[in-house]
This record gives sequence, C-alpha cells and structure tokens, in this order.
Amino acid sequence: MTQPVIAAVDGSDRGLEAARFAADEASRRGAPLRLVTVVPWPYDGLSAPPPDLDLPALLHRSGESVVGAAADTVADVDVSTSVLDGDPVSVLTELSVDAQLVVLGGRGVGGVAGLVLGSTASGVVAHAHCPVVVLPDDSTVVVHGRQSVVVGVEGRPRDEDVLAFAVAEAARRGTDLVAVHAWQDVVLDLPLREVSPLIDWAGVRADEERVLAEALAGWREKEPDLVVREAVVRDRPARALTAASLTAQLLVVGHRRRRSPGSTTHGVLHRAGCPVAVVPLPPGDRS
Repeated sequence: MTQPVIAAVDGSDRGLEAARFAADEASRRGAPLRLVTVVPWPYDGLSAPPPDLDLPALLHRSGESVVGAAADTVADVDVSTSVLDGDPVSVLTELSVDAQLVVLGGRGVGGVAGLVLGSTASGVVAHAHCPVVVLPDDSTVVVHGRQSVVVGVEGRPRDEDVLAFAVAEAARRGTDLVAVHAWQDVVLDLPLREVSPLIDWAGVRADEERVLAEALAGWREKEPDLVVREAVVRDRPARALTAASLTAQLLVVGHRRRRSPGSTTHGVLHRAGCPVAVVPLPPGDRS
C-alpha cells in the first residue's frame, strides 16, 4: 500500500492549515491522507478524557472542514481520521515510520491536544523517520505568487537524500529549484582588524562554487527538464536560506536525527516565511 501523508490536527486554525497543506501533498503524490489528533493524558489537570468530550466527533468536524475548504484538492484523495492518546512527539514519531510525510503547524493556540506548540514541532523534527513539513507563522510575512523550491546544499555525501526530496517536490509542483550553498569561516566571527588582507576571496568563492556544481551535476542529468539555479552565499546557512526562501513555495533542509534540531534547522524553522521540509538523514551518517 502507498504510504500516507499524515497531518497533525488539534482543532486550531494552524492544525486546519496543516491539513490543507497535507491534502495538496497527498494529491500530488497519489497518496492517502491521514488526519491525526493526539491527546496527551494527563491534560490540563485531567487524568482521563471527560465523558462529555467527543474527540472522534471533533476530528470528524476537522476532516469535514478540510474537505470543504479544499474540495478540488481532496476529490481524488482517500481521507481517514484517527484520535490517539499519548505524548504527541512519541506518537507522531512512531507514525512517521510508515508515512512518507508528516505535516504540522509550528505554532498555534494548542486546541484540545496542545499539538501545534513549538516544542512538539521541534521534537517531531528531531526524531521523525520520514520528512516533516512545518508550516510558518503566517502573520510574519505575506507573499503572493510564490514560485521556487529552495534547498540547502552543504557539499557532503548526505546532500543526496535532501536533493532527492527537493528535486521531486520541484518536479511535482512544476517549478524551479534554487540550490543554496552558504559558506562561512572563522573570519566572519573575527573583528575586522584581525582579518588578513592576504585572503584570496575570489579563490575561496571559486572553490565553493565548485562544491555546489559537483553536488548538482548528477541531478542535472537525472532531471534535464528541471530548471536548477545555483546560489553561493558567504553567510551563515540559516540566514542565507531564510533570505533565499522568502518568495519560495518550500524550503528543504537536512537533519541528522538527534535529541534536538541543529543550529541551521532550528534557525530556519523559527525564521522562514514559507513551509520548511526537514529531511532525516541516514542514522549512520556522521559527515
């Protein structure tokens, strides 16, 4: 069976937006959509759900809202709903084993389950077994006519998984791919008086351009019809990626599973004005 796209919903507007985004993704992928509400107990001082709290009905209404708001998108999508109890991070991490994508809001009012709080999004990103898309706070930036998929490229073997996801997303969306390679060195952290005037910046830049070109070479051959634009930036990765993704449909970064997101992942999750897809890297990858 085709692995599902999972949307974490909690009765909040952010949860509804996550469901809509996930419905679009499921339609593009020809995958089923699973709407999941996770209720942690004890919750709000309660050791068990109160008898008058009809969680299945709540989720059913959320599902109907998604279908009603995106009727054209979900017309060809198999939609199912479920209510699960437990720690949201643990439950969603377990579900990610058999999913091809998990979508959730980065912030929200919490709803019934308190699901779309920042700590939950961060925890799921850190431990998930499949790519996770975290939606931004749409009150920070409004952009109409978003286009590209932006991907961060480090110039290491682990880029392959990240590029594979980004290339596929750009192809599904019928848009171009902007590959950003941001490099920094100790000079960025030194006072100006300590920077050597003998540094060959042109040579350093040429080396970094070569790193990005080599990382993309194979993908240009695999996807000759995909327009790929290269951007080499002398800056910290999180800041460069956030700037490059301002008008993008999606920003894609990689993350090696650990207790918490790394500095770059953490930075883009908090600052990006577009959805951020975090691709888990192979467990044995230590590059």
